[in-house]
Amino acid sequence: MSMSDPVYPNNETRFPAYPEPGRSPGEPRYHPNLAPVARAESRSNLALNNAAENIGSAVGSAVDNARTRLQEMKQRFVVIRGRTQQDLSAKASVMAEDLKLQAQRTVTDARTRAERLARQNPFALISTAAAAGLVLGFVLWIRRDHAD
Repeated sequence: MSMSDPVYPNNETRFPAYPEPGRSPGEPRYHPNLAPVARAESRSNLALNNAAENIGSAVGSAVDNARTRLQEMKQRFVVIRGRTQQDLSAKASVMAEDLKLQAQRTVTDARTRAERLARQNPFALISTAAAAGLVLGFVLWIRRDHAD
């Protein structure tokens, strides 16, 4: 062997540059240490690949359907929530109106009672107002003394 000759670890593993005699140019070449795949095995691999593709397509369409349904449910929830907010707003305004009417009735009733008491017992009303003024004046006088 000279220095210009290529060195291969094992001549059996080397593929020739040209097809071997007796082999057609389109026929695949296999490594001599590996057995070629039989046609039955390639058919089963093809069937497995097809089954895997079908399963993948089914899972993909199921995920797509789930996403679509979730979007629809989300939109329905927003619509229902909007309706609920409108219903609550309407109920709140009705309740506010009822409270307003009740407060007006209470004020009207208190005013009517005060007028009736003032007509029936004017002296009691005057003495009550004088006593309230005296107590208020006393409280303000004490507060002013403590503030200084």
